[in-house]
Amino acid sequence: MKGVIMAGGKGTRLRPLTCNVPKPMVPLIEKPVMQYSIELLKKYGITDIAVTIQYLPDVIRDYFGDGSRFGVNLTYFEETTPLGTAGSVKQAESFLDEPFIVVSGDALTDFDLKAGMDFHNEHSSVTTIFMKQVECPLEFGVIMTDEQNQIVRFLEKPSWSEVFSDTVNTGIYIMDPSIFSYIPNDAVCDFSKDVFPRLLEEQAGMYGYSATGYWSDIGNLKQYRQAHSDLLNGDIVADIVGTEIEPKMWIGENVIIEEGVKLEAPIAIGSNTIIQNGAVIGPHTIIGSGTTISNGASLKRSVVWNGNYIGESSELRGVTLCHGVTVGSKASIYEDVVIGHHSAVGSGAIIQPEAKVWPYKRIEEFSTVEQAYVWNEVGVRSLLTGHKATGTANVELTPENGSKLGAAYGSLLNQGDRVLVASDGHSFSELLKLSLIQSLQGVGVHVVELGRTMLPILRYSVENEAVQGGIYIRLSGRNDDKQMVIEFFNDEGLPIDSGAQRDLEQIVTFQAYRRVAFDHIGDLKYDNTLEEKYDQQLLREINQVAIQEKKWKVGLHNESTSELEFLPTLLRKLGCEVHQIPRQIDVDAMKTYLLSQNIDFSIMLGESGEFISLMTELGELVTEEEQMTLFLLLQLEKGLRSKLAIPLYGGSALEEIAASYEKTLIRSKTSTRAMMESEGTVQMMYYDAPFAIVHLLEYLTEKDLSLSTLLPKLPIQSIYKEEITCKTEQKGLVMRKLMESIKGKEVELIDGMKVHQEDSWTFIIPDQENGLFTIYAQSKDGEHAKQLAGEYIEQINVIKKQTS
Repeated sequence: MKGVIMAGGKGTRLRPLTCNVPKPMVPLIEKPVMQYSIELLKKYGITDIAVTIQYLPDVIRDYFGDGSRFGVNLTYFEETTPLGTAGSVKQAESFLDEPFIVVSGDALTDFDLKAGMDFHNEHSSVTTIFMKQVECPLEFGVIMTDEQNQIVRFLEKPSWSEVFSDTVNTGIYIMDPSIFSYIPNDAVCDFSKDVFPRLLEEQAGMYGYSATGYWSDIGNLKQYRQAHSDLLNGDIVADIVGTEIEPKMWIGENVIIEEGVKLEAPIAIGSNTIIQNGAVIGPHTIIGSGTTISNGASLKRSVVWNGNYIGESSELRGVTLCHGVTVGSKASIYEDVVIGHHSAVGSGAIIQPEAKVWPYKRIEEFSTVEQAYVWNEVGVRSLLTGHKATGTANVELTPENGSKLGAAYGSLLNQGDRVLVASDGHSFSELLKLSLIQSLQGVGVHVVELGRTMLPILRYSVENEAVQGGIYIRLSGRNDDKQMVIEFFNDEGLPIDSGAQRDLEQIVTFQAYRRVAFDHIGDLKYDNTLEEKYDQQLLREINQVAIQEKKWKVGLHNESTSELEFLPTLLRKLGCEVHQIPRQIDVDAMKTYLLSQNIDFSIMLGESGEFISLMTELGELVTEEEQMTLFLLLQLEKGLRSKLAIPLYGGSALEEIAASYEKTLIRSKTSTRAMMESEGTVQMMYYDAPFAIVHLLEYLTEKDLSLSTLLPKLPIQSIYKEEITCKTEQKGLVMRKLMESIKGKEVELIDGMKVHQEDSWTFIIPDQENGLFTIYAQSKDGEHAKQLAGEYIEQINVIKKQTS
């Protein structure tokens, strides 16, 4: 069997470590990470190895040569342009004329390759994937196998709602040469995104081998540091450079350790290093060769590459230094700081946690670096979740951070693109909007400012105007700790997708903002007619005169701290008598108020203007299932769309309603983006409060119904809903254990796990952002639905206890 080492990665998430070296050459205790892969292949008799290279290829070739120094034969295959994982291996097709094993040049493992080879041969597999269970599967390909270990489901980089297991693809494969028939010549092709889904579809023989042992893909700086500790602790079976003079204490050749030095295992010290009197080398510290540690310096939990100088009485805690870094005397460098090649830290300087210093930079004496130096914005990046940024107003989401987010989003677009920007009515939202607008202009993006308006109006305008994106800014929360929310949308008005979200994070992380010449900055225009266009479109679609004659009395409770006048004004245009209900009022008091004022129905408007809850004239709250059915009925009656989207947890009676109108229902994932994509528009009653309200008024008017008399006419089924908390790192494990417990049952795995049984179902959805599950259950009556949900809640609790 031959081997392939994929060594073309840039290691973007490892910068600044990878500014000067490719990811496979990043050192782990004085050896490039790729060397561990070579040693593992050699251990199992695989000595003919193809190496695919692309980024800084000469660095790899110069170090490893033909492989003879390491007891192997290396043949290099260079990509002139990136071809993807499968495309890069395809280049070595003529070399790989027998079964071969593919490993990553930037992963660390001690898997038993022989056991994997035996498994592959026993199953006559086209491809065998080495699998491993991990706490957070979101950055990997998630795998499910049947009783014969054949892969029956594979999903690359899922969201939490798509996770069905904690078992993932490690990027280690055993393949038959027939795999090349699935890979095109000279084209970008990826194993996980392109080849494996096709093998799965054709049932071509793709198996999963549950590997035991250590594995880390070293995908980020935290994992890089952890890999060093794992090597020192003996968590992985691998050879460590140096002589083990005491348990877990490795020392290289020609090392000088003066009297008065304190060494605390586990540590590794490279050859030709000098450690002077009074220095302290604490646990989990790795010092590269040719380094000098001066008198009284103290290092703990730090990784120091080759040729560094650490000044006297300096203090390093949880730090990573690349090659040739100079640290002056009495400097203090703290947790998770990374300093690039040949940078210098002046005497007495203080570098605060998580700062990143790029190569060839100088930190002045006695200065303090509180954040990134030149590149990296960990603080801003941590505010990003999905398609939005959220943080405490003027504490985390400051105008400065807003400016960085605006520049990052603008850098996703082309120079000269146009973006709509709007905010709610709060003064701090206005301030934050100004900072975003200026940064968008600075990266060459033209801005159209809508002013103070509702989120559905921004989305509708983006969908219907010739623009390439949109941003909405609002204040959230009723507590003293106010949260700002910035949401980013694409050219269709949809929340930006996961690919754009990752790109946005990368731009923020590495400050890779585009800059344009000063005379090519973006324009700024104000346009208050877009709200009018939205208003006119709503009114065109309904019978205004009939509604006006009815003279509805409507209660309006606005959850937003910055009330906007659009909806009250719209209701008054329709002849409604609007009763503004105080924000602080609770549900019981609202009922009393509603009855005392003889109000026809009450609307509780969500903060962004997307969502509403309803209360009948009798003071009864409309349930989630009732409102979903009501919205469906309104759209079917109006005949606005040929197809309508409903969430997967919606009751089965919804299909019956749609069938009576000869319309098609599309069951969709529960995310806003998925629902809007399914229906083909951003203007949906689930997410557009004014759109839903005007059509509700029209329907009640034309049918001469009150809300309380309409609801009993709807075919509502018993659906029970409950949320259960769960640590984020346990969510993948919970899904796998639940999957194992329901083998043989009918299961849908579209957006979580929907388990069918007779005329009922239970739907388990992992939350996208928080540590919790939402359980829905539908049955013939409410008690049975509650019982069904309770069975899975109990299982989840048992799994949590077993792993806590």
